[in-house]
Amino acid sequence: MSSEPCNAGQDAAPEAVVLPKSSDDLKEWIVSYYTATAMDYKAWSPGFNMHFGYWRKGMNPFQREKMLNELNLQVLERMGLPKDRPARIVDLGGGTGATARAAVAHLKNITVDVVTIVPRQVEIGREMNRTAPRGEAITMHCADFIGTNLPAGEYDAVCMIESACHAEGNTKAAVLREAHRLLKPGGTLIMVDAMLLKAIPDRGLISRLMRSIYDRWCIAWAVPEMCRADLLPDELANIGFEPPVIDNWSWNVAPSVAHVPIFAAYFALIEIAKAKGKLPLWRWRHIVASFLTPLIGLRRCTFTYCAVISKKL
Repeated sequence: MSSEPCNAGQDAAPEAVVLPKSSDDLKEWIVSYYTATAMDYKAWSPGFNMHFGYWRKGMNPFQREKMLNELNLQVLERMGLPKDRPARIVDLGGGTGATARAAVAHLKNITVDVVTIVPRQVEIGREMNRTAPRGEAITMHCADFIGTNLPAGEYDAVCMIESACHAEGNTKAAVLREAHRLLKPGGTLIMVDAMLLKAIPDRGLISRLMRSIYDRWCIAWAVPEMCRADLLPDELANIGFEPPVIDNWSWNVAPSVAHVPIFAAYFALIEIAKAKGKLPLWRWRHIVASFLTPLIGLRRCTFTYCAVISKKL
């Protein structure tokens, strides 16, 4: 099953990238980033998991792919899907569909729609789905996750794993409204992401340093700004969701985050040598972001990594 592919953004990333000044610029920014770095993510995860991993007691913290897949299963577990009938899920900003493949392999009575704005991810996803267990239960859509054109009120759960950060605004209201439109009454929203606990203070040497790191991190990941966890409950209520449960997963993802600087250093040496130092700008930025991520994670009083779970009223 498939939807019509997008035509825009299929060229290689441009040599220079400017900060987005409009919604259209932001879309181009994101497509350029993920097009340029598509195969870099395969080096991080053979299954194309484009997120951090979830460590729980008893897991080997050196087995990254297992932790990456475990995060998919932790998300699936919190969806509260019905057991007495088929269920439908939509993954907004679902990349190449790694979470969807984990879901349909784990539960036999579900179908998943994966929405991504990046044509290259749709191509990779469809290719991988053809050989994946129950891959026929996944539909890839090349569309903007704030306006998917998928049917309203038809989904039992909506997930966003490290994708809502790419939406505009400090509460990501537009993509939350689309999630609300898609969900059935009582359906579950789960949003997993790195977030700001509060605004970064303007005063103090450490705060100014963190602001500089944060700004550079956002540029390198093609993120306009992080979501503000302190503002999110009120935004969800305004849209029509129940008060959320917010689970702090910072320590759970820490073992996989610890892989990042080692992986990035090795990867950078190999790729820079292969390209003779002529990597596209977005690939350079991806490498920079990988080194900055642990620094962001260390500032626990300002940043968090959490799962936000709420139901549509």
